[in-house]
Amino acid sequence: MTSKILYSPAKINLFLRVINQRDDGYHNLQSLFTYIDLYDEIKVSLHKDNKNQIIVNNPTLDCPADEDLIFMACKKILPKNFSIEIDVKKNIPDGAGLGGGSSNAATTLIAINDLCNLNLSKKELANIGAHLGADVPFFIHNNSAIVEGVGDKITPINLAPLKLLLCCPSLKISTKDIFTSYKLTNKSKELKITALSNYEDLIDELGNDLEAFVRQKNPTIDDLLSHLQKFGLAKLTGTGSGCFLILNETINLDEVKQNLPKNVRFYEVSSVNYNIAYNAQH
Repeated sequence: MTSKILYSPAKINLFLRVINQRDDGYHNLQSLFTYIDLYDEIKVSLHKDNKNQIIVNNPTLDCPADEDLIFMACKKILPKNFSIEIDVKKNIPDGAGLGGGSSNAATTLIAINDLCNLNLSKKELANIGAHLGADVPFFIHNNSAIVEGVGDKITPINLAPLKLLLCCPSLKISTKDIFTSYKLTNKSKELKITALSNYEDLIDELGNDLEAFVRQKNPTIDDLLSHLQKFGLAKLTGTGSGCFLILNETINLDEVKQNLPKNVRFYEVSSVNYNIAYNAQH
């Protein structure tokens, strides 16, 4: 038996623009993704046999086992002469726009590729991951990035580290529900990524196109963002319920935390340019 523990990071969207709706019903987006130092733990145990059994112990799972992204990732690339057991310790809140499920799927692909010596390139793994979820290729590519299209166009960038207060209300938001209901009344103009160099300016200038819609539907998030925005630059991340405040030396963090709305979990985190699943395996 071979075992390894990998850390599976959360991500945040430092901005999110909805460009248009495609013929297949999905939306073309532009976003800036970066990892943060909030991680799930994924323990992978491999047995060489001909049973090809897949066991996923994921205590927070709220869907049928064979619809879990980790299980589906195993089905995609686990060789027939191996069985696998995966134990998940969840720290990333679900439904908060932090990409926890996609990260777990990507980490599983990375682990199997390594432990089974499949020698698949990042591009090959990302193509497999794209069938599991739009955010999975980002976690495979191992760099903060401008992500475009339906998550399939990824331009790696390096960002100066950010300190953040991440706040997660106790409610989940479904990406599918948002995009089913969201009306594209004011389309964002597409940015020419190749012409950009100062990404810090973009973070200051651009928000999340879905924020107004999510706030209108969810008073809890509206209250939370109203509170955070009194102190500085605060945004919704992705299509979830998680919100973050970008910290600086002028912000009194104790004051922010003391007056947070009830039932909000908060985390002091930093942005990270690289995926720890690659460089902190043991």
